[in-house]
Amino acid sequence: MLYQADIVIVGAGVVGLAIASQVASEDRDVYVLEKNETFGQEASSRNSEVIHAGIYYPRDSLKAQMCLEGNALLYELCQKHRISYKKMGKIIVATSDTEAEELEKLYKRGKNNGVELRMLSHREMSQLEPNMSGVIAFLSPSTGIVDSQALMKYFLGKARDNGTQIAYRTKVIGLEKIPGGYKVRVEDSHGNFSFMTKVLINCAGLYSDEVARMAGIDVDEAGYKLHWCKGEYYSVSSSKSKLVNRLIYPVPKAGEGGTGIHVTLDLDGGMRLGPNAYYVDEIDYSVDRLQKKAFFESVVRFLPFIEYDDLEPEMAGIRAKLQAEGENFRDFVINHECDRDLAGFINLIGIDSPGLTSAPAIAKYVSTLVGEVLKNN
Repeated sequence: MLYQADIVIVGAGVVGLAIASQVASEDRDVYVLEKNETFGQEASSRNSEVIHAGIYYPRDSLKAQMCLEGNALLYELCQKHRISYKKMGKIIVATSDTEAEELEKLYKRGKNNGVELRMLSHREMSQLEPNMSGVIAFLSPSTGIVDSQALMKYFLGKARDNGTQIAYRTKVIGLEKIPGGYKVRVEDSHGNFSFMTKVLINCAGLYSDEVARMAGIDVDEAGYKLHWCKGEYYSVSSSKSKLVNRLIYPVPKAGEGGTGIHVTLDLDGGMRLGPNAYYVDEIDYSVDRLQKKAFFESVVRFLPFIEYDDLEPEMAGIRAKLQAEGENFRDFVINHECDRDLAGFINLIGIDSPGLTSAPAIAKYVSTLVGEVLKNN
């Protein structure tokens, strides 16, 4: 007789941990399976740590809804549980007339999504950021930064306090739909073994399409195939880090696959630039030093005090995107796959930016789906 769990979550990134903290309770057997040595080793710890406002995403998309709700929940959570954060705001700035037209469209989209935004006069621009150049800009007061490691530790602690068990160095290698749930085959340092679960939640990040495939889904037909997009960061000389007061973003370019190389400040006051965005076929976290010129030229347009020698390679991350290079916007996939005869299998695929901001809202959303599954089980 195989051991039976109530809920198994595949992946201990920020979203998987947030879900674990939300669905865990004393009367449920909840397990988190993570193939790496510890939690948050991939996209969750290789990003800008920005708390996004919800500006960039089409109205009524899951990205817009989850980001807006997640933004409010995250600030509340950080304040209540003393997780380090800073609500410093961000400015999006245009440096040409062409960019100014795009910036106004972005401003309207953000306002339509319900985001608090304020168009800035030239005087306000120079008052808020005297060292920034641009023809027009707007302010997003609700953008900030968060200590993503501390946030993940909080979610993990809450989940464990409610009985969740986490298994590191444990890789899912097979799934089988059985009456009342799923047979999960895993591999760890002791070999292979199987157990059963009523609910299976796929939060496997970069490999979430592979987990969906294991469950019998044709990922190409379903539109679930992931495309890996690399983003690199450069740090800026500490002597320049006090020359801006908030995050500063350019107007995104069509087809770039991101928000453009922007300026972020960390909680210790350090400044970094990034990320760029280009598609890759393998996971490699090295930073290409040949990108330095492109970083410099991209940012010096709106921060003229940046000099080429101020930049040093810092880190890189990989995003799991549903859209291939050159394709249009794709929304988060958060789906209970009952229509595919996979009752109890909840897929989260393509959770790229704003995944960190959205994590607490996604967790609430998934918790509702889980409640419905267990009620009917």
